[in-house]
Amino acid sequence: MYSAYLYFVETPFDHNLDSLQSTYEDDLIDINWNYTGTQFEFDLRNKSNQSIKILWDDAAFISLSGESSRVFHRGIKYVEREKSQPPTSVYKNASISDLVAPTSYTRFVSGQLGVQDGWKTDPLIPVKQGVMASKIEYLPQFIGRTMRVVLPIRVEDKTIEYIFSFKTDFIEKKKGAKSSINDNAYN
Repeated sequence: MYSAYLYFVETPFDHNLDSLQSTYEDDLIDINWNYTGTQFEFDLRNKSNQSIKILWDDAAFISLSGESSRVFHRGIKYVEREKSQPPTSVYKNASISDLVAPTSYTRFVSGQLGVQDGWKTDPLIPVKQGVMASKIEYLPQFIGRTMRVVLPIRVEDKTIEYIFSFKTDFIEKKKGAKSSINDNAYN
């Protein structure tokens, strides 16, 4: 199965980055990322003594091919994903759990032979199904590539643009254990 880990953050602040845990920390925020295949989930803690706001209308997902896409987050209905989204406030010394999903990867599927009508979300890393429908084939051209999430955060009257870069990897499952195809993935 494909995975992605945080390996670089573009920010004006001195910070700590842990690629093994996909965590980032500076004096303002502490954020932990989790790639789920179709979106990035995160837990964010506001470490400051003032409220901050995540500016969703200015946030973006940048794909493996470098295409920028608008995003939506938890609580936004699929049919409203292209509409304006109010900022999320994170109060001083408080935390939130949310997600980032590109709008262009989600669509309504209707009238296709053998497919039930409904919403479909494409994976962020393209996959090719193997002979067995549950097995995903390893495609080397997608390993070691970069996806980015742009997450603008407003503090008082200043906007800080965080650009989180994630590197792709492939994890093999063997007898309940995980092992990376890319042995140097986290170095």
